[in-house]
Amino acid sequence: MSEPMYTFDIPSQPLSSAIDEFIKVTNWQVGYGADITRGVVSPGVSGRHSAREALDGMLSGTGLTYRSSSDDTVTLERATSSLVAPVVAGAAAGAAAGAVVAASAEEGTSSIAAGQKPVKVPEIFVKDVRERDNDTKSYVAQEDGTAMRTDTPIRDVPQSVQVITRKVIEEQRTFRLQNTLENVSGINATDAALSLYDNLLIRGFVATERSYFRNGLLDPFAQFIASDTYNIRRIEVLKGPAAVLYGQGDPGGIINVVTNKALSEAAYSANVTLGNFNFYRSEIDATGPLNASKTLLYRLNVAGQKANSFIDFANRDLVAVAPSVTWLMGARTALTVDFDYLRRWSNDPYGLPAEGTYLPNINGPLPRNRSVTLGNFSNLNRTSYRVGYDISHQFNDAWSIRNAYRHSIVTDDKNSLYAFPDTLDPDQRTLQRLQVLQPAINRRHADSMITNLIGHLRFLEMDHTLLTGFELRQEKTDQFMYQVGAAPPLDLYAPDYSIPPLPFTDPPNNFLATNRTAGFYMQDQIAILHNLKAVAGLRFDYVHQMNQTAATSDSSDTTAVSPRLGLVYQPIEPVSLYTSWTRGFQPSSPGSFNASGQLFNPERSTQYEVGAKIFALENRVSATLAWFHLTRQNVLTTDPSNFLFQVATGEQRSQGVELDVTARVTPGWNVIASYAYTDAEVTKDNDPQLLNKRLANVPYNKFTIWSTYHFQEGMLRGFGVGGGLFAYSDRNGSIFVDQPVMPGYIRADGAVYYNRALEHGNWLGAKGVDVAVNMRNLLNQRYVATSYNGTPQFLFGEPFTVLATVGIKF
Repeated sequence: MSEPMYTFDIPSQPLSSAIDEFIKVTNWQVGYGADITRGVVSPGVSGRHSAREALDGMLSGTGLTYRSSSDDTVTLERATSSLVAPVVAGAAAGAAAGAVVAASAEEGTSSIAAGQKPVKVPEIFVKDVRERDNDTKSYVAQEDGTAMRTDTPIRDVPQSVQVITRKVIEEQRTFRLQNTLENVSGINATDAALSLYDNLLIRGFVATERSYFRNGLLDPFAQFIASDTYNIRRIEVLKGPAAVLYGQGDPGGIINVVTNKALSEAAYSANVTLGNFNFYRSEIDATGPLNASKTLLYRLNVAGQKANSFIDFANRDLVAVAPSVTWLMGARTALTVDFDYLRRWSNDPYGLPAEGTYLPNINGPLPRNRSVTLGNFSNLNRTSYRVGYDISHQFNDAWSIRNAYRHSIVTDDKNSLYAFPDTLDPDQRTLQRLQVLQPAINRRHADSMITNLIGHLRFLEMDHTLLTGFELRQEKTDQFMYQVGAAPPLDLYAPDYSIPPLPFTDPPNNFLATNRTAGFYMQDQIAILHNLKAVAGLRFDYVHQMNQTAATSDSSDTTAVSPRLGLVYQPIEPVSLYTSWTRGFQPSSPGSFNASGQLFNPERSTQYEVGAKIFALENRVSATLAWFHLTRQNVLTTDPSNFLFQVATGEQRSQGVELDVTARVTPGWNVIASYAYTDAEVTKDNDPQLLNKRLANVPYNKFTIWSTYHFQEGMLRGFGVGGGLFAYSDRNGSIFVDQPVMPGYIRADGAVYYNRALEHGNWLGAKGVDVAVNMRNLLNQRYVATSYNGTPQFLFGEPFTVLATVGIKF
């Protein structure tokens, strides 16, 4: 039987990305290790060929070949008899990538560039292209840059780390971090998905502004602006204290967002999404070279959204723009400059009382759309700006350096006004509220810079990867002016939103703050044996804090040393067994003193973790099973001898088991699943009523699974289906209020897809059209999703929601 013929149009480019284009055309499975494709450029292929002819041409001159394990599955390997090896060129990478023998004008004639030597492009750029292709085509990620600040395979990291790729984001159509991170074990929300904020828990502990990073740099305002996914390529979550590399922070872990970068080949896409609750959204993504030699590249992501929501008055409007330019300065140097603008128009929702949401109310159940704001009088509009650079240079094959800097600004509009619940009257319908006015433009800014030196060497018959770095950062509240007063009461069962806010009688308060950090860190990743690896790291931090109001001015200086030790043993290649110990810290507020007038020592956190990781079936299946014991110490609690003061004797503990799985089971079938058992409680406190209380919004059990299948052949080729379950057991709403726990729930989501590759030369000039319909809460269940930041204010989950998306690629 003759082999099927395919039409190829794959230009010269890094081999890994060429392979991905080959897979897209043929639906073959191609396995390879990242080490053998690193720095290798394929000459490309065009015209009509069988899959094997095309693959032979793409590997021509690379020193690589392949072996077959089935008719449509191959594994790349080095050609033992080949005399051709990749060479390093002094010319810029983009020019090399563009050096391709011209295609034959005759259809069906091969245009493979025979005999042309591949040229090494900057290693950082090749890595970015490889990861970008993997992230858009698979749920499975093999490498992570967050846990070690080096390019380390996840299997070699002695700590739990999860990666959400772009493909998951696109197939679920999640626009918020909160929704996207629902796929990760041990992460829970403490706010509505409609909020202006990202309020999350990791392993039972609150993720404050110091848990959010962007491209490896602290992003302290991300929590306040609810990051949008329009320009996110992947999200990396490192669980447990991360102070050894990232300084002061929260015990649960960190969330690092990796954004899109420029590519050397031109590509354009646009999509429009429509949904119920008057949801309208559009996105544009454009990338390519700015010059003929392809040494200057650009990327532009744009998003616009006009949307209401299932809660009255809670709008979700935004405009976002993110341009970036990459300059390939030489064979070993790359510079990226990027900018990000995000504007949100919001009427931030707050929670409802327990009576009427999940507890009985004498007046009946509360409707899910009920708003506790001031109606159209309320508004809280916020704008963020980010600008920065990232430059990397390889001195040689062993040593490299990276320096990155970002300046961030976030502002609230003048006269922002909002209200939130206070108490519910005995009639269980009249809600007393407080209102807040921000009479001036409130502004915060931040600066963050890191410099990392990475070296690979052999010492005492062991391979070492050394990391040395320092970090300087500053976060400053330039002005935060506000007034608080009583708001008109609200009848929850017959609300009148035409009542204007009450006048403010007290003068405005103004709060200023500064936090400056200087940190120095060292880390050694040691390959003791080929299957036994260790990591040891240490960071020293100096933190200066200042808080100032009209009446007070307080400052503090804190130093801390944060270590990490870890060990990975691989009894067989697919399996890694690991253990680690790590510590973290969080300085106390400079305005907090004990009865003797002394500042408190910083909070400390300690984690012990053991686990196993599996990468099987040629890295198409990834799984991490972890057991952890995490304590948060020096928590402030009431001084038993003087209730006006506090003492740092409190302790909270979280422990449990987590399982995360991602898989590309077969071509077209992807799965992401997670399970967490989390036991998080107060273990020490001077208030005996708080002892052994479960921490708020932490279920004992959380289970999620999402899977999609795209038909690869036959009449249904191009169509796809997807669906998932998101299940939570009961949760404690607040540790400070005695109420029955929030009941658990199971939510079912679904999706249908149609993806069509268009013939070359079509009237649109497009490569493909994608159509998707995503449905959330298929059964339209009424359930309480969370309590607002651990307070007795409860937020409904969204009802049945439909999002229809049409996209086109050029």
